Amino acid sequence: MWRSIAVAALVYAYGHPKFDGHRPAAFDRAMQAFHFEVNKAAVAGHQMLVRFDERASARVKAAVENTATELTPSN
Repeated sequence: MWRSIAVAALVYAYGHPKFDGHRPAAFDRAMQAFHFEVNKAAVAGHQMLVRFDERASARVKAAVENTATELTPSN
């Protein structure tokens, strides 16, 4: 398990543009594409978590307001 994670991390790092001169031409496009896809997935995941956090905080705020109105004594 750890070996496959380490290999994926190495492939990802080796796909970085700073290694353009060191990569074999046969692997160049595939590694750059892998690097791009991982970055795209990371950005999409971050955006999803931000949206989830915003929605969750809105729901929590609404629940707190509902609870506050239910708990206030009405005269």
